[in-house]
Amino acid sequence: MKYIFKNIKSFARDYTKIFVLMIVTIMASTLIIHLSYGMFREYKERKELSRSATNEIVFRLKSSYISGAEANADAGGSLTVVGDLNNQKYEKYDDVQDLTAADIKKFAKEVDPEVAGKLLNIHTGILEGEYRFDTDFLIDHGKIVNSGDYGPDSLYNYQIGTTTGNIFQYGRYFSDREYAEGDKVCIMYGSQKKPEGDYLKKNMTESGTVMIGGDEYEIIGLQNGIGTGFLPITAVGEDTVLLDEMDMRFKDNISLREINLLIRAAEKCFGDRAECNYDLQETENNTYLYNTVLLLVLVVSMVAAFNFCALYHYIVTTRQRTLKIFRICGLSHSKSILLYLGECSVLSAGTYLVTLLLFRYLLMPFLAGRWNVFDFHFPVGVYGTLFLIFFVSSFVLQFVMIRRTLKKKMIR
Repeated sequence: MKYIFKNIKSFARDYTKIFVLMIVTIMASTLIIHLSYGMFREYKERKELSRSATNEIVFRLKSSYISGAEANADAGGSLTVVGDLNNQKYEKYDDVQDLTAADIKKFAKEVDPEVAGKLLNIHTGILEGEYRFDTDFLIDHGKIVNSGDYGPDSLYNYQIGTTTGNIFQYGRYFSDREYAEGDKVCIMYGSQKKPEGDYLKKNMTESGTVMIGGDEYEIIGLQNGIGTGFLPITAVGEDTVLLDEMDMRFKDNISLREINLLIRAAEKCFGDRAECNYDLQETENNTYLYNTVLLLVLVVSMVAAFNFCALYHYIVTTRQRTLKIFRICGLSHSKSILLYLGECSVLSAGTYLVTLLLFRYLLMPFLAGRWNVFDFHFPVGVYGTLFLIFFVSSFVLQFVMIRRTLKKKMIR
């Protein structure tokens, strides 16, 4: 074994340029193998799902509460007007275990950081007293934070013909500090600068604050979308019940792997109390790209393999003097083959494993953050299989080349 490492050291010293070129060739082959396999697997999954993607996931929450609007609809229906409290008032009708704000905090810790970074907004309802309030937030490194990208400029936009309207009427949205510290602040129902609605009539104090769930909240803004208002989820108690659904919107379409990561995190924290729904959208513009890339990586892989053999063949042919000395000292033909094969194997396997670590922990996070087509990770078994394919094919090819080369030298 020591002669193998001595030969490698001598090779690097005497033929530095060729040595560097060989290392680069092996690294390129390793990257191409993993990228081509990953893209093929991603393409296969997308093809099986009609090349579909989504930028919105909705978790339907099982609840022991039902809204007044639903109750009236079951009883024959009633007219609901904007600002009315009927569809914001909830009553208990079952003994189902509800999801709470504490479950959301657990969920935030389980969500993959890369997936959380692609979120635009998370929206859900929370029960305070007997009324539903809405809340928006994001997840950042396991913590619940303010949904800044969903602030006053987009809370909530609606389209009327060619005109874009907004339910935000007056004041300001929650600040990052208020959200982080759980301050008792709220955005209530009103028109322009005037607080309105039945809830404020019943619960507004003389000092201009409002009582919500037994706590006093400062009104920092007005909206005309719902009859109650918006609260930071960080301001409510951990046993506060979540209502109806949790709507997760993303800045762009997310990959199938990311969808599965979210579902697994939800199953771990919510159990069977939430059901995931998402509408797949057709994305037809990538088939030609994937097929072209797969063909290119196949051709480049073959070229890289032949380059590796050609480079090592050159090294073997330039070591005639060293080989003659070894044979004079008693090195047999079979042992000389094993010596060169060992050198080749150590170089290829060592470079492969180093490149694999760079691929997994540096290149993939970089590419996945920019293009979700490269967002794939393999089980340990897959990494092992790809390594065996590379190593065995290289070993066989090198064995044939070294055996034929040394046989010719022996005849001479």
